[in-house]
Amino acid sequence: MSHPQNKDKRGRGRGQGQSRDVQVSKALSLLLRHAAEKEGLKMNAQGYASVPDVLNWRKLKSLKVTFPEILHAVETSDKKRFGLLHIPSSQPTESTTQPTAATSEIERQASTVVENEQPVISVRDSGSATSEAQQTATDLALSVKDTNPANFLIRATQGHSIKTVDAASLLEPLSLSDEANIPDTVVHGTFHSTWPLILQSGGLRCMGRNHIHFATGPSLESVLALRNQDAQGTSKMDKSKVISGMRHDAQVLIYIDVRKALAAGVPFWRSENGVILSEGVVVVKDGEAEKVEVEKEAQKFVSLDFFHVVVERKVGLGKIWERGELLQELPVHLTSRGNPKGHLKGPR
Repeated sequence: MSHPQNKDKRGRGRGQGQSRDVQVSKALSLLLRHAAEKEGLKMNAQGYASVPDVLNWRKLKSLKVTFPEILHAVETSDKKRFGLLHIPSSQPTESTTQPTAATSEIERQASTVVENEQPVISVRDSGSATSEAQQTATDLALSVKDTNPANFLIRATQGHSIKTVDAASLLEPLSLSDEANIPDTVVHGTFHSTWPLILQSGGLRCMGRNHIHFATGPSLESVLALRNQDAQGTSKMDKSKVISGMRHDAQVLIYIDVRKALAAGVPFWRSENGVILSEGVVVVKDGEAEKVEVEKEAQKFVSLDFFHVVVERKVGLGKIWERGELLQELPVHLTSRGNPKGHLKGPR
């Protein structure tokens, strides 16, 4: 599908200097990850909504977002934040931006993507579908010559706080029985001010989202090697590199012993853009679920027991935790600065 690069910078005044592309991408992420239920957007268990319904959302309407801009946002997202399905209507329909699809119809349409009358991927059974196959569905949708938004469904690939989105149908589970599919690196990026809270709480929590996010890089060896080179003045860490599942400015990297965690029953999943996700497990104490006066979801942790190594990389402190032992405290002048702009507080 042909859709030119969008260089338009309209709307800067309403987006605090953000480009048009960033405004559209952020609005889509907000709606598809968090606001769909509140805004009355019909969405199936796999997180898919019809593109006309999405275009009809008040914020996108106020920005006068077009269908080509939606396609551009999907295609150019550096972290592959969105998935797209092309599902041609059985009968020709006129293009419209009015709400069109009931949830049951979305579920029916999203059950199979068809290319030349052959199924490409079943989104109801992504536990057996690979990330590569799911990405093929998005690539296929972007390649077709169809200008009717009513023939497309869109979803966020991960990061949901919407509880009706079913992880089992949206994500690919990791399992010790499929050793080849377990990534060598599972790492969570966080910040100086958050690390003491993680220690105090006993591990990582979802903090309002459905899952804790992990990346599959950088490897521990590469981070430590770069630290050694930095100490000699021969290299600098590239914190501008885009890594799905982690902010580029993460100051503290928590490396997880994912095999140990899986063996203990902690579930891990892979999203279609390669992010590793886990909701953790309910903390158990003396054979019973620990009673905490919070919602059940907030009781779930990826425990400190599964932290392999924790590295501070911003100022070059190196290892600060290894296999249950705190090697060094972060200086107060680092932990008291607060999180960088745009990051939620709390152990996540």
